[in-house]
Amino acid sequence: MSKRSEKGHLFSDWRDFAREYAIIVLGVLTALFAQQAVQSFDWKQKVQAALDDMDQELSNGDGPQAYVRLAIYQCLDDRLRQIRGLTEADDRAAVRQAIARIDLPLRTYNSFAREAANSADIAAHMPADRMFEYRIVYSLMPELDDLHRKELDDLAHLRSLPASGGPLDQDEKRAILSATESLILDNNRVKRASSFTLRHMRDLGVGINRAQLQHNFADVPVYGGCLTPDIKRLIDLTPPTSLPPGRG
Repeated sequence: MSKRSEKGHLFSDWRDFAREYAIIVLGVLTALFAQQAVQSFDWKQKVQAALDDMDQELSNGDGPQAYVRLAIYQCLDDRLRQIRGLTEADDRAAVRQAIARIDLPLRTYNSFAREAANSADIAAHMPADRMFEYRIVYSLMPELDDLHRKELDDLAHLRSLPASGGPLDQDEKRAILSATESLILDNNRVKRASSFTLRHMRDLGVGINRAQLQHNFADVPVYGGCLTPDIKRLIDLTPPTSLPPGRG
């Protein structure tokens, strides 16, 4: 075989090798792109499901609860201050009647949907600005939940005042005034946190489920007739609280 024919055969071998190599590389790249496309589609579905879950949790649970607490804020504050004045006057019967007009809805403020998104690493695939807005909305849920439990304890102390007996003694007056002052302060904190939550829900475009809102109002019939009608004004005018450190 001549040198020329050997070179032609070698060139033919390299050309065939290059063609086979290109086919293999193209096949591998195609498979990788297809896998990435499937994974991207899968993550998009997971992200959308997580966003829907958070919207539902806020719309059906935390949002209506915050709205109702703003609606009863002023009435609750007025009645608590009335109890304080009646206690100073030593009128046991009047104090008992005033305490009977104080009630709190039994609720929990939840962050399950956001926690699920974080634990499944779905939050890392969400748009950063969008996830930041959800973090802000959810930032005060633990505090609202703690405040609610504290309010229920203080309300229990108020209701423990005996119905029988003469004028209030000093120990009874101190117990009533302590519980009343705590409820007044906590009611103010709940107002600010609720306003903060609803304002940022509005910024996210998350509405409040009307049926759930009516359900929440049904649990506080004692405030019928003295609810604050202009909740939007409270949301807009209440100064925002600072974000609690370490929550988010």
